[in-house]
Amino acid sequence: MTRQSERVSPDPYRKARFREIARGIVAKDRYNRKYGIAVDTAGAIAGALERAYRDGVQGGQNAPAPRLEHPNSGPIEWVLIPPRPRDAFWSICLFTLSRGDRPASAGQLVPCVTERGTAGWKLIVHGQSYEKAMGDRTINPLIRLGLLEVAPDDPEHRVVSKRGEETWSLFLQRGGQYPEDLTDL
Repeated sequence: MTRQSERVSPDPYRKARFREIARGIVAKDRYNRKYGIAVDTAGAIAGALERAYRDGVQGGQNAPAPRLEHPNSGPIEWVLIPPRPRDAFWSICLFTLSRGDRPASAGQLVPCVTERGTAGWKLIVHGQSYEKAMGDRTINPLIRLGLLEVAPDDPEHRVVSKRGEETWSLFLQRGGQYPEDLTDL
């Protein structure tokens, strides 16, 4: 058997789950250091690696993992949106698409310069600016995923796409509370 055939294919859900675990370890480390609590980051990492190894052994190494890719259309699982863009997308959707019984607003992102002097986007709803400016590195992944698109009336502006609306709707059906409703992977 060659090394190539032993490799497990990439799984975006597994990667998202591992990133959330790592993010939790880093957050706990920062909190504990800030408040002078004993820190065992190496132990937390070792525990996470051990759990991942046990899961891999129990899952059976011989069975190939299903190859999952982002579909070209339809909603995207909330957890597969990278963290910073996910935060921005939540704010954008909350202000423009709304939730519950509140009506949707016609909001859009307009180009601006961030506080750091870099290219960014500002959310405008009914002529009023909400939130602080979001950087290109935050918004570009949402455009690549098809969650945001060029506004039909102005090519300089961006709006939530049909796919973005479907993703938001799916998220709301599952509870719609962020970050609590990052579904367990």
